[in-house]
Amino acid sequence: MTLSEQLLSAADAGKILGISTVRMNVLLRQGRFNGAEKIGNYWVIPREAVENFTRLKPGVKSRTKQQHEEDKALIENALEAMKSARKADISKE
Repeated sequence: MTLSEQLLSAADAGKILGISTVRMNVLLRQGRFNGAEKIGNYWVIPREAVENFTRLKPGVKSRTKQQHEEDKALIENALEAMKSARKADISKE
């Protein structure tokens, strides 16, 4: 399979999935397709990501990559604070 057969545009991926290009762009911005990259004004999506795409159940909101990164940073900060508190407690003994 050639590279051009492995990669799809947002319009082609939308046709395969039966959704509009506008909706495809929303899903791409949300990070719902692994390996999708924006090159200039165009999205390039691996065919495998389109084939493995799963729709969310009605009423379920997906989290953006930014939200996941923010959550990860909060967790890391909380862990560091716990470690510091433990060290302070140990030094008091």
